[in-house]
Amino acid sequence: MPDGLLFASISAINFVCLIVSLWLGCYIVTRSPRSRVSWLVSATLWSLCGYFLNSLTDIQGPPGEGSLPWWWGWSVAIAVPFWFHLSVSLLSGKLARKQRPLVILVYLLTLNFVAMEAYTPWVFSGATMKPPIYNSAQHPGPLYPLFGLYLIAVPALSLYNLYLSWRQAKSRSIQRQFATLLWATSLAIFSGIYATLSTWLRLDTPTLISNFSLGAGVALLGYGVARYNALIKGRAIGLDFIYTSLAIGLVIGAYLLAAFISDLAFDVPFIAFIFIIMLAIVSHSLYDWARTYLDRFFYRRQYRELRANLRDFAREAVPGHELQEQLRTILETLCRSLDVSKGFIALREGEGFVVTANWQVDFGGQSIASDALATDEIAVLSPPMETLGLTDTPMALIVPLHAGGEQIGVIVLGQRTTGVSYTEDDLDLLEDLADTVASVVHTVRLQKRSVQQIDTLLREVREREQELQGKMREALVAEARPPVLEGQSEREAISLVEDALRHLHDYPYLGEHTLAQLRIIESYLDVQEGVFVTHLDRGKALQEVLTTAIEKLKPPGPQPSPPTREWHQYVILHDCYVLGKLNRDVMSALYISEGTFSRARRRAVRGVTRALAEMETQQKRPA
Repeated sequence: MPDGLLFASISAINFVCLIVSLWLGCYIVTRSPRSRVSWLVSATLWSLCGYFLNSLTDIQGPPGEGSLPWWWGWSVAIAVPFWFHLSVSLLSGKLARKQRPLVILVYLLTLNFVAMEAYTPWVFSGATMKPPIYNSAQHPGPLYPLFGLYLIAVPALSLYNLYLSWRQAKSRSIQRQFATLLWATSLAIFSGIYATLSTWLRLDTPTLISNFSLGAGVALLGYGVARYNALIKGRAIGLDFIYTSLAIGLVIGAYLLAAFISDLAFDVPFIAFIFIIMLAIVSHSLYDWARTYLDRFFYRRQYRELRANLRDFAREAVPGHELQEQLRTILETLCRSLDVSKGFIALREGEGFVVTANWQVDFGGQSIASDALATDEIAVLSPPMETLGLTDTPMALIVPLHAGGEQIGVIVLGQRTTGVSYTEDDLDLLEDLADTVASVVHTVRLQKRSVQQIDTLLREVREREQELQGKMREALVAEARPPVLEGQSEREAISLVEDALRHLHDYPYLGEHTLAQLRIIESYLDVQEGVFVTHLDRGKALQEVLTTAIEKLKPPGPQPSPPTREWHQYVILHDCYVLGKLNRDVMSALYISEGTFSRARRRAVRGVTRALAEMETQQKRPA
């Protein structure tokens, strides 16, 4: 392979491995921040991220011997103790306690090797004339064989610990996750052997193979631990993992496009964007996590909890296939623990049951009539019987799943492989397990209903927000409206109306009032031929106009006793001004305070003023 193509390939591999290790570390620790396993695997991934950063900057950086200090990235040795500590943490309690002194020893060895690598020529004695894309780019020092042995032996111990954990796992699903971790560790060991021998023997082998193998191990390690944590906690991970990875991929793609354009237009080297891209990954990965803590400064406790619960609900809602996976894991663990030959879990769907999870039988998704499996208590079938609708499948035990006062499913088990009948202890265990499974199924179904309820609630909230915004716009428009009455501001017009209402029965006063000059008054004058129109007639017409405007405040239907809130404005103006009652008597009749009375009266007077303005506007329109 030409050096140019090899250079580009190794740079791309290092960049991808850098991104994957950094993002997976952030993803795992944000999903399970209180898990020691999460922090150990994240420390491992971030340490390897530093190694890939060191390799990438060494390749992309300025040429020349010693051009990059050792701390530009850091040694791959830093990831080794975290990986080993992780493997010990996954062991059972007794085995883990035995290896605690060994964990401390590995950490101390790592500190010694890193110090020697940084400050002495004992591990690496200097750089060669070879480009950094080859393993022979550095001279091995006198202690390099010990360093190489350390890079191989400690991961090999990690592999052994993971193998022990794999053997101890009772669930096939948990075993699959440990198998993933075994493959990840095996790839890391292969990478260590390849790189160590190539450097020690000064072979011109490309770093592409070792870095690619280590990067594949990083991806498997991160995904395996994420799946393991999800299984232990009973969480769904599939959709969240895919969604988050695609979102980060889009962000990285945008930054890569910016880097490409900058390189073409301004000759900005790609290496200048590495730390910006890393910062973007960290900031986007920690966004939800940081927002949870920022909520403490801006929201009260009940709203903080609501926002956090909604975010968790949106991320951890269990889709149908995730529920099937959980039920399959539960059934498999149960059958292995009790030495059951076969079994299945069926959930009620409509008028029958549908097989959702099965073990050693092949009829997943098949429907069964409800009569065949309906039972209120554990039913021991002696002798074993064939389940209705499933031929050649003799079953020995039916365990009902109840939730919400109804049977939502069943666990059906076959005979035990040992030939021994189910004991009372087995039945007690199955009853407890049935309650747990029923709770899981019921919770998932409640999630589906909750999604619909939350969606409906959010739509109602948005509609109310739009309605409120509309009212606010109307209020703003009202502030910017032209004068309510010609030649008068709104405040002046309200003052005129209030003054006229106080003298509602004083015709001479009303006849000389400013409002008596409104054109609407002309339509209320009883003008007859030969009859003079005086200011008293205008006063009577203004009284009629004001009374008509007050009547427009009256709600439909008969007036209740005592008047309800929608009647307050009408009753206040009508009783105080038309009937001439005292304010205190009206307040007593409405059972309201003086402050409430004053506010309602002001709103009512403002409404009458607007009504007069609208009547005046309509009067001015040409016929």
